[in-house]
Amino acid sequence: MIYEVANKPKRLSYLLLDEAISFACNFLDLDIDFTLEFVKLKPYQCGFCDYDEEEIILTVSKSLSKDDMIKTIFHEMVHIKQYLDGRLENGSPPIWLGIIYEDRYENLPWEIEAFELEQKMVKEFYG
Repeated sequence: MIYEVANKPKRLSYLLLDEAISFACNFLDLDIDFTLEFVKLKPYQCGFCDYDEEEIILTVSKSLSKDDMIKTIFHEMVHIKQYLDGRLENGSPPIWLGIIYEDRYENLPWEIEAFELEQKMVKEFYG
């Protein structure tokens, strides 16, 4: 696993970031190379990921607290796992297990799974 970081906020140490990313990769059984960028997002956005066969980019709001940044990284890495497993496909709207879903954000099956795994990772990571 190799990752590059852009615009890391000072309140988030490289040590914590590296521990969190290593933990998430082990937890999700991921061996990926990606870019992690911290940017200003809209107030209701925590982060998102862009995935294609050439590149993986995780984008996290730089206005979040340190712990919320870690939680968002965990959440977005679940989506990467879903893409790599072939369960989630890019599209507008996205496709989950071959089915097109157009529903509220919190009702989308890939988001339900991401929130559940995010919470498990947070609990285990912080012990």
